Amino acid sequence: MSNFTGVQLPQDALQGMAQIVEMLIPDGQSLRHPFWEFHWGQVGSEAAICSIVLFFSGILCSAAGIGGGGVYVVVLMLFGELTPHNAVPLSKAVVFFGSIASLMVNLNRMKTDASAKPVIDIHACRLTIPAALIGTFIGVLANWHANGSCIVLLLTLLLCFMSCLVIQTAMSQRTAELGEKAQSEGEESELEALLQPSPDAKLGTVKTRKPSSELTRMDALQKSTSETALGVATNVDVAVSIVLMVLVVLCGILRFHMHACREEKEGITRPGSCDHPVVQVMGPQMDTWLSSKGSAFTLQFLVYGIPFVACASLMLGYARSTQQLAGWSSSRIVKYQVVSVLTGALAGLVGVGGGLVFSPFFLLTGMEPAVAIGTSSTIVLFIASSTSIQYVFTDRVIMPLAFIYGIVTLVASYAGTKLVHVLQDHFSARRSYLTFIVALGVGLSAVLSFVKLARMMGVSV
Repeated sequence: MSNFTGVQLPQDALQGMAQIVEMLIPDGQSLRHPFWEFHWGQVGSEAAICSIVLFFSGILCSAAGIGGGGVYVVVLMLFGELTPHNAVPLSKAVVFFGSIASLMVNLNRMKTDASAKPVIDIHACRLTIPAALIGTFIGVLANWHANGSCIVLLLTLLLCFMSCLVIQTAMSQRTAELGEKAQSEGEESELEALLQPSPDAKLGTVKTRKPSSELTRMDALQKSTSETALGVATNVDVAVSIVLMVLVVLCGILRFHMHACREEKEGITRPGSCDHPVVQVMGPQMDTWLSSKGSAFTLQFLVYGIPFVACASLMLGYARSTQQLAGWSSSRIVKYQVVSVLTGALAGLVGVGGGLVFSPFFLLTGMEPAVAIGTSSTIVLFIASSTSIQYVFTDRVIMPLAFIYGIVTLVASYAGTKLVHVLQDHFSARRSYLTFIVALGVGLSAVLSFVKLARMMGVSV
């Protein structure tokens, strides 16, 4: 082996080349899990321990509005004993269940409590969802070709960076709150001194409370102002977002199976790819098209190009409307959309739920913590739906585990979202409380990811 085309290579160089090759290819284990097959034998004793850890992690992640993907990936690897290439797709399915619970609680609160402040920034959702969806298309594609160690390393670096940013934001908010509290206490003392009746004043009751009708009008005006600033979702917005997500998902699934079938015909991959149910649903004509290099190239070009064009068009349209109606600056719009594309790609590649980046990012841009969490949870639903469905129909998700862990996180996310509303109602003036929850969730993700990376490198932790 040391003789290559007549050139003698040093043994150290050959070993180095072998290590590089190992870093560039996925783990040598089974990555194919047909979605129509439920093998309950894949559920071992570790699933019980993993479910308990996922439950408490789900409460924390939902309360922090970070989706949970970053935490779930390392929990599945450490406690579920899965490799990165199996943990990432499974985490997306788990996040999908949790995001549904969070969204339902938020929507129910907005409908049943008329005095509740809006917790979803519709303008931000319009800008970020199309950009994040195209990012998921890229991330799912990249995950298949990435090495497990590279995935965990990238996840660890991202989590550490976001932890530092969120902790800094939380400390700044806490310092500001303490200053406001001291100033408020001083003003109250002065007011009490002014309202203190003199000794010769007539006995009586001084009523300083505003009439209930006036308070009602003020609350309605405040709520109306908040809705104007955050925007109001329409049925068209919801329909367009769903149609766009379906388009991205379909193109991602077709891209994967068309590429696999084409490689089978060229003798690169194992037989059976062209017999997959997804390919068969497209009809017998699909097999004929993929047999020709020209038609195969055209089809793959379409499944790549259509989602990019659709998402880019919607991104431009929403950018113009947000700038005109909400008064957002061009730099702010571009910043939101660039971060969304990168977040969607990271969600598909390393398994972060999306909220791990969105929640801290929204806080750093000045969004209220409760609104940041509610908006992040809404966007995570689309990211989780896109990535999880793509992974399921490309045979990357272990279905029995997805069902069990999904139910666990569904209950946990419901409890975590309720916790956010309790904190918002009772400690609405203390923004740092919710921000510290976000910091705790991100920090936990960083620690767990670092432990997994150390173990993969052979370091006992």
